[in-house]
Amino acid sequence: MRKFALTINCAIMNRILLFVSLFIVEFMLTTDLSGQTNPSEEDSIQQDYIRRLENIQGDKARMDSLYHWCRLTLNSECELMLLKKLLALAETNNNDKYKLHCLRNIMRCQYNIGYETDTLIASYEKIVNLNLKSKEYRHVLADAKSYLAYQYIYEGNFVNVYDLANEMFRDFASEDHYGLMKANEILAHSYSEIFQDFKALEYAKKAFELSKENENDYSEALYLAMTICHFLNNVGKPEELLTYTNEIGAMVQKEESRKTENELDYYRTMQHAYAIGYYLYEENLDSARIELYRTKEIDAPLDEIDTKLRNMMMARYFVACNRPDTAWICIEGLDTVAPLIYQEEQARVLAAMGRYGEAYEWERYIAHRISWAFDETFSNQIMEMETRYKLFNIQAQKNEILRYALIGGGIAALVIIILVLILYFRQKSDAKKIARANNTQKIFLQNMSHELRTPLNAICGFSQLLTDIDSRALLSDEEIQQYGEIVRGNTDMLSTLVNDILDVSDMESGKYHIFLDHCHPNEICKKAIQTVSYRCPANINLYYTTEVEDDFEIYSDAQRVQQIIINYLTNAMKHTTEGEIHVHCSLKENPDMITFSVTDTGVGVPAEKADLIFERFEKLNIFTQGTGLGLAICRQLATLLQGKVYLDTTYTNGARFVFVHPLKSAEDKGSQKQ
Repeated sequence: MRKFALTINCAIMNRILLFVSLFIVEFMLTTDLSGQTNPSEEDSIQQDYIRRLENIQGDKARMDSLYHWCRLTLNSECELMLLKKLLALAETNNNDKYKLHCLRNIMRCQYNIGYETDTLIASYEKIVNLNLKSKEYRHVLADAKSYLAYQYIYEGNFVNVYDLANEMFRDFASEDHYGLMKANEILAHSYSEIFQDFKALEYAKKAFELSKENENDYSEALYLAMTICHFLNNVGKPEELLTYTNEIGAMVQKEESRKTENELDYYRTMQHAYAIGYYLYEENLDSARIELYRTKEIDAPLDEIDTKLRNMMMARYFVACNRPDTAWICIEGLDTVAPLIYQEEQARVLAAMGRYGEAYEWERYIAHRISWAFDETFSNQIMEMETRYKLFNIQAQKNEILRYALIGGGIAALVIIILVLILYFRQKSDAKKIARANNTQKIFLQNMSHELRTPLNAICGFSQLLTDIDSRALLSDEEIQQYGEIVRGNTDMLSTLVNDILDVSDMESGKYHIFLDHCHPNEICKKAIQTVSYRCPANINLYYTTEVEDDFEIYSDAQRVQQIIINYLTNAMKHTTEGEIHVHCSLKENPDMITFSVTDTGVGVPAEKADLIFERFEKLNIFTQGTGLGLAICRQLATLLQGKVYLDTTYTNGARFVFVHPLKSAEDKGSQKQ
């Protein structure tokens, strides 16, 4: 019986193998024949346009037709072929308008298709060699520099990006705003690529304001408004999204007669997608749902990145509606090269679905990607890029001061490295904190690497410039004086790093002392402001108000109170780009206490992070300057002074940091020296 069953099974298997073999042979023959007889769709389209072109009489009619066809085949090999034919006709007929149009769009097409850098450079040199004086030529040259800069950004060659931006600032500053707009635009994208989205947003807004001056064409303004929406998402500022989505809607209406319906639908789709984010911020789910339906109804030709961003906004809506499974349908499929914000949204959705293991693994990948980008970004090449940019935009400093600063900086760097290692091994020996220390120390060491290299690299760059005999001869006395201010800033930065590390080390070892005496709060605050005022940007209003008289006294350590206020002010200046920083002294806010506060109009701190930011090495944004020790030192100093520090979570226009100090009478002096 077993032998019979085995015989039947063998027969069946033989039939199956024969059938599979015949199917494979037939498939291969069919594939081979189809490859021989059916040209690709791209080839067919190109051949169709060539046949249609042969039937058109007259060069003018041919050029007009080619121009129209190019707009229908954007960013394809077909468009590139049509542009080259149009360029040949334009050169034959000495038509500068079409010639410039073709040269600009050939570079744009080559960049978007993915041609090699050498090919783009060759196209760029053709444009440079024209050397025309017309306004249209200047615009084409600015676009060509932009496409080349984007290629360098893609390759991670940020030095060349900044060289091109500097050229544009120099060449276009006195002629028109278009080149300046493109320079700000490429700087925005370069900073975004290195995860500095606040700077990217700043440059994008500058470019957008310049783009609106061209009322005859809103193409650039539309693109930049979309870019700003993307950066607002990255930095977590959805409250501004509606402003720019409304701008997009208004400009789309103005462009209806100048753009194809496909182009307009693209902007409408993304306008409604970003509007979802604003209404979710406002907790207006009804309006968010309307925007979701609108973005889905428009059948717009989106590229892969824009499709992901639109789907991400849709997923956020479904998460807000407690429908994480539907959200996952929008963004499923983990993609290691997708935008970082898209990957983070995928992790959040996985967690909302209860798939914590997958969410954890994906978060680990994202953290690794950020860490890798941080290490790669702040390499020697990025430091050189920043130095070149500063050399173009600001004056420089004395050679002698730079030499001493370099020596002092090197010594300070060595001390900091030694102290960092001491802190590292001390924390490692503490078994209760080892889990958290492994993570915080890694971030701290990465941060310290950047904090050391940033001022030292600037000092090195300026030193090399001024020690060069030819470069030195070009500097005026005024320029040399201005170099001194930059050296002081970099020296103060290194000094602050050393002092923070030493303070933490002394506090850890119990050797830190305070010295109590009578002191005047108003004098303390004014000295603190005076100490850091030179760091404050010109567009920020720094001022002091008080509720106490100048002769009012407290019993405390004036130097340590001043240190807390200086740390608060330094923190405010890092995170405030416009508005004001307000220092205030009050006796009414907390009975029997004196209250010092520093209020700014910066990015603010989420309420749930109010306690976390006072922890050692904690930074909400790892790319901002600083070690993450300043606020932790403030808390320890306040404890020694029998006071307390905290973040006022009721203030929502930025951040308000408070230091409450007890009022002590003269009789309380006793022996409170510690």
